[in-house]
Amino acid sequence: MAPGEAVLHQLRQRHADLMKERLEASPGDFKDRENFAGNTTFVSPKNVRGTLIHPFIDGNGRLARLVMNAELSVVNACRVIVPTLFREEYLDCLRVLTRQGKPEPFISAMQKIQQWSAAFDYTDLDRVIEQMKACNAFEKSLKQYQLLNLSDLGTGSQ
Repeated sequence: MAPGEAVLHQLRQRHADLMKERLEASPGDFKDRENFAGNTTFVSPKNVRGTLIHPFIDGNGRLARLVMNAELSVVNACRVIVPTLFREEYLDCLRVLTRQGKPEPFISAMQKIQQWSAAFDYTDLDRVIEQMKACNAFEKSLKQYQLLNLSDLGTGSQ
């Protein structure tokens, strides 16, 4: 097997598993045409193998977060949950990284949200969901809501 082939195989397999219900996204197959998000055109299909930047037609962000969390788990670090209310900030930081080549806002945002994610005790899923609701995690409007930390609720992680 050529160097790097194992990584490519694992990436394609994870994408296939993640997108198996979305056949139109060609689960597990690297893209065969250009794809876009807003004004951003992602890497050409001919350059996918050399860059692995947006290698699939759809599901690239989900796959990136899945792989990131798998790697965090390997080193026993807290995984990262991107709450709905944080989505725009997360995407804005990705845009700055993509369009301006500035990683600092993205790194800062990911550190912030990893700390937020680490505050919860995941042994009781129902309780975590209720706490996240109380922190406004599932809300959509940044005009109406602010993402709260668990400590802001005065309940701690107990």
